[in-house]
Amino acid sequence: MKHPYSPWLISLPLLLSAPLLLADDNSAQELANTPHLKTVHVLGQRPQKDVQQQPNSATTLDGKELERQGIQRLEDLQQLASGLDVNIVDPYDTRITIRGIGDGGGTEINIGMPSSVGLFLDNVYLSRPGMLSNDLLDIESATVLAGPQGTLFGYSTTGGAIDIHSRKPTFTPEGSLKQSFGQRGFTQSQAMFSGPLNDTLAGRINVSHTERGGYVKNDYTGHDLGGSIQDGVRGQLLWVPSDDFSLRVIADYNDANNDPVAVLESTHLTNGVDLFTTRAIRAGAHPVYSDHVNIDSENHTKTQQGGLSAEANWGLADGYNLRSVSSFRYFGYKPSTTDTLDIPLFADSGADVHDRVWSQELRLDSPKGEHFDYAIGALYFGENLNTWAHDYYANNNQAPIWYGNRALNGKLVQRFGAIDEKLFSLFSQGTWHVTERFDITAGVRGSYQEKSGSFRRVNRNDFDSGDLKQYNKLPSGLLNFSYWFTPQLQGYASIAYGEKAGGLNISSGAAGRAGYDSLFIDPEKTRSAELGIKSSWLDRRVVFDAALFWTKVNDFQTTAYDEEFQTSYLINAGTIRSRGVALDLQVQPLEGWTVGLNGTFLDAKYMEFSNGRCPAEVTLKPGAPATCDLSGEPVFRSPRLTYNLTSRYEWPLDDGLNAFVSGRWSYRTWAYGTVENSEYTRIPGYGLLALSTGLSGKYGDGTWNASLWLNNALDKTYYRTLSAGSYGEVYGNLGEPRTLGVTLGYDF
Repeated sequence: MKHPYSPWLISLPLLLSAPLLLADDNSAQELANTPHLKTVHVLGQRPQKDVQQQPNSATTLDGKELERQGIQRLEDLQQLASGLDVNIVDPYDTRITIRGIGDGGGTEINIGMPSSVGLFLDNVYLSRPGMLSNDLLDIESATVLAGPQGTLFGYSTTGGAIDIHSRKPTFTPEGSLKQSFGQRGFTQSQAMFSGPLNDTLAGRINVSHTERGGYVKNDYTGHDLGGSIQDGVRGQLLWVPSDDFSLRVIADYNDANNDPVAVLESTHLTNGVDLFTTRAIRAGAHPVYSDHVNIDSENHTKTQQGGLSAEANWGLADGYNLRSVSSFRYFGYKPSTTDTLDIPLFADSGADVHDRVWSQELRLDSPKGEHFDYAIGALYFGENLNTWAHDYYANNNQAPIWYGNRALNGKLVQRFGAIDEKLFSLFSQGTWHVTERFDITAGVRGSYQEKSGSFRRVNRNDFDSGDLKQYNKLPSGLLNFSYWFTPQLQGYASIAYGEKAGGLNISSGAAGRAGYDSLFIDPEKTRSAELGIKSSWLDRRVVFDAALFWTKVNDFQTTAYDEEFQTSYLINAGTIRSRGVALDLQVQPLEGWTVGLNGTFLDAKYMEFSNGRCPAEVTLKPGAPATCDLSGEPVFRSPRLTYNLTSRYEWPLDDGLNAFVSGRWSYRTWAYGTVENSEYTRIPGYGLLALSTGLSGKYGDGTWNASLWLNNALDKTYYRTLSAGSYGEVYGNLGEPRTLGVTLGYDF
């Protein structure tokens, strides 16, 4: 029996979240030349491909919308999806949170703890967010899902997931060439070709080269720091020998070179004394502030990564589908880091990382049923990760003044860490269509994890953990109720539970006082509830979503500081709670004009955090306690309010030309930059304005397009990160200043 609400079941997800999607330049030209389609516009998001994805406050961004908005990096997604926070210093130091839940943070990255926000590319889990450090080019869609997603996505998604899909090869020849130029040496070259190789085989290839110039002047060398050079290639084959079978193979490689830099944002007094400035002057240093630095050596990082995946889909009898996804990925990171002064303290240091991950997933989907449909599956995941941290300390008379002793003079301090992980999970999720309007979705996943590792430190508080082993059973489950009050209005309520994997302290070792047991970190346990509506009105010209959400995390995984070993280490830190409201409004006031507004009001607090690291303003004073009670304080990197406002107007001109103007305003209130909630690292709120305008038209068998864009149009000075140093100083990573550029493209 045909579902009377099925047109709305199909079309409503198309209208939710994300800024309104208009036709691309090719489509705009066709609209102009085809009278009966002239007034057609596509609003909202694409339909969800996974019928088992229950209604929630997901934000799905179409690839064409990402291109129109100039969103090309993972960190820029937060300018379209409120509640998302992406903090990228370099490909290794990449942290993601959704609604205040994600990476436990700290001033050091501990490879023994994955994020609780899962990142997926073409149905493949990326164990490190930096594995998506390459530009977001040729993307079909990107979806940001909040709350536990453990039944369909896996154990690493108790805080949410980002699900990205690239465009598939086509059996109709197509291609595109694009070249961008901008201030401070920004250049980006892109090329894509897709088409049939024979009657059953199609291919697609993307190549790109991107250079971003630095915007922080080093007074010592005259260099501009903060830039990057990146090259990438991605090839695909799609084999469709019959109507009931397809095989998609994807291979990619990316090479990135970055020059990250932190500027001295401020210094603070301790008992009336500026400890940092006093000590720096005594050591012969000349620190500078704000948008430039004065350092005798500079940071460089090199990241080489790539992967291979194969997805096969079999159409079985009676409408069933069996999917197999196999993958292997490699991530290699080599840094050369230095101190922040113009005197030799340490240089050519950092943590080399070699990460190899592989997975195999099988999933069986039933046909869309009149009363019930479901998916069942199994996943095997493996990881082998090694890190070698090396700190080369200078041997001179200045370093002892800065460090307060000669213990580190001329030393090479080394830390060796390793992890081997195996995980197997079974999952099932089904939807019961109770009535034509009422659905109930339930899902469950059980995962078994084996993790082993080791840590060894030499030449500074020598330590050897020996062989470590950890075993965890990680259950996840959800229950979702959905009801269509009218064909234009859907309500839903959901509850979910998930457990994130445990961890090992293999970046820093055990805490001296806590002992051997502090090498092991228990799983993080997350409970979540959400109540929301999805609606569309006035022939889809107005789309409105709203959701109330509540999440509680027990055994929160984060970092503490060990005074004896002078390093950060992982801990379980009690409970945090995240609650609030998320809104999304999309409007088409006039033909060709679309406006979008999405926002999240967030109340994220440490409900129980008695063993937290003390902030710098406490630790620098005499008699400072070993730990501080942060219970009741806001969770770090959780701005109270984030919102994004977008607007675009496009119209036809004479001679078959089409024009557009667009703008985007993204705003977030202040937030603490580090887990200990130091007032020194409080990141001020800021708003970013982006503007663009352009033309497109037909040329030959293709369409040309040209656009002029201005990012950070108000030239706002803002910090992506702030962290406190050893003597009351604060360092930050500046966001990019105002950048004017032009993009020229040809699609054929």
